[in-house]
Amino acid sequence: MNHSPAPPPPPYRFLIEALLFLSYFVFGLSWIGYSPFLKEFQALYGLSYGQAGLLISSVSFAKIFVPFLAGWLAVRLGIKRALLLGMLCICVSLLSPFMPDYFLLLASRFAFGVGGAVLVTLFGSAILQWFPANERPVVNGINGVAVNAGITLSLFLTVPLAERFGRTGTLAAYAAISLLLALGWWVFGRERNAAPAFAAAPPAESYANVLRMRETWLLALGFAGPLSLYLVFNTWLPTFYHQTRGMTLAQGSQLTGLANLVGIPAAVIGGVLTKHLAARKPFIWGSAIVLSVSGFGLYLMRDPAWITTSAVVFGISLFLWVAPLTTLAMELPGMTPVRFGMVMGVFFGVSYIVAFFAPLITGALRDATGSFQPGFFLFTISCWSLVVAGILLPETGRRT
Repeated sequence: MNHSPAPPPPPYRFLIEALLFLSYFVFGLSWIGYSPFLKEFQALYGLSYGQAGLLISSVSFAKIFVPFLAGWLAVRLGIKRALLLGMLCICVSLLSPFMPDYFLLLASRFAFGVGGAVLVTLFGSAILQWFPANERPVVNGINGVAVNAGITLSLFLTVPLAERFGRTGTLAAYAAISLLLALGWWVFGRERNAAPAFAAAPPAESYANVLRMRETWLLALGFAGPLSLYLVFNTWLPTFYHQTRGMTLAQGSQLTGLANLVGIPAAVIGGVLTKHLAARKPFIWGSAIVLSVSGFGLYLMRDPAWITTSAVVFGISLFLWVAPLTTLAMELPGMTPVRFGMVMGVFFGVSYIVAFFAPLITGALRDATGSFQPGFFLFTISCWSLVVAGILLPETGRRT
């Protein structure tokens, strides 16, 4: 029997990767770009801490149910067109800085979140289409920090940019970049290696199969804890440092951004290790334990050196497990690009049910107790959901 070698993957995959990575990167800029201005929005609209937190959490709220829709859109429209629809929703953020009242601003933030939910859900499906198995761990590591790299840059640059160009101009500029990237995807985005037999299955039946998978629920519930803490810290730590540690808002944002910054190389290293080592699970549950411990240091320590150390350790442990977890999900038996989109639909939908409420609960506890620490403590403990998931998930790693 003649076994011809598999054709090499097309170089076009790097353009696909660049457009998707940059789109989610700029989404991160706009998402947390509003965080340093929450106090201003409170004064402008007469909001409580809980109401102000909705400007961040409304983005998360869209990710409760939209990922399920994204999986359905991948079946009906194809991955390219579904992603384009999500990118266009992100572009609604062009209107957000100009909204005249709180509820219109909140609605525009929700539409922005809808687009981000579609993008993050189907990101991995496009990678499954375009990249061979031996390249996916490293690509997953890079993509795992796309939004976080944007958040990091936003935490470091938004306040200085706003001081020079104004809050409205800065936030509108972020949105304008998203529009350019959406146009780029419309022109250059493509699909490859679709699975027609699976794509032809009725969406309800396909989702029923995914919902019956034990691994789907372990992935979703495991991710919920770290995601909740991540959103709580990115939303409220700058304000906490400003009010209780005597930092300026810029200093508080930059210290919060440090955890995101060190996580970028950590995620890539996690991808490289995932590619060359057979184990996936120890990276997942081990990182989650360190994540919870270092999380306490971010708000219990008072010495700036110890806070900085906690931020570095927290950032490394927050991102080291991303590539192993994503790669493990891609390696589950019977996984295809469309099925993976549906698994990610459940993954993000379930985890964001918890994550949506996390900044709101933290803000409400601040209103009730006068301190952010009760909310910080609650969601630091929640990181142990990933420890449990990391232990119970199957090991899929194979030496390459």
